[in-house]
Amino acid sequence: MRSKKRGIAAVLAALAIFGVVYAMAASLGGITSDAVGADSTIVASCDTDGVTTSYTTGWDATDERYEITAVTVGDVADACDGQTMKVTLADASGASLSEGTLSIPTSAATSFAVPMSPAASAQLTEAVHVLIAA
Repeated sequence: MRSKKRGIAAVLAALAIFGVVYAMAASLGGITSDAVGADSTIVASCDTDGVTTSYTTGWDATDERYEITAVTVGDVADACDGQTMKVTLADASGASLSEGTLSIPTSAATSFAVPMSPAASAQLTEAVHVLIAA
C-alpha cells in the first residue's frame, strides 16, 4: 500500500512540474519570425523551403591547393530581400574555415555569390552553413 501511495505522489508531482513548465513556455508567446528564443513553436525564416549552395573554386599556387573563393546561394525567397546573408564554411570538427556576408538586394534575383574570406581549403571543407537574418 505504501508503494502505491508513493507512485501516486510521483505522478502528482510530475503533473505539477509539467504545469509550471507549460505556464513558463506560454509566457514566451511574443516570439516572432525575426527573433530567436526558447519556444515550442517553429520560428520560420524568410525562406521556409530552404536554399541551395554551390562553390566557386580556384587553384592557389602559393598554398598548392584548391580553395573555395565564393559560395553561391540559390533559391532564396523574395521575402529575404533586404536581409543579411552570412555563409560559413566549416571543417569536420565544425570549426569555421572561412566566412562571407552579403546584403540581399531587392531584385528579382534568387541566386547570390558570397565571396569567402579567407579562401578555404576545398579539401578541408566539410560543411556550409547559411544564415539569413534581418
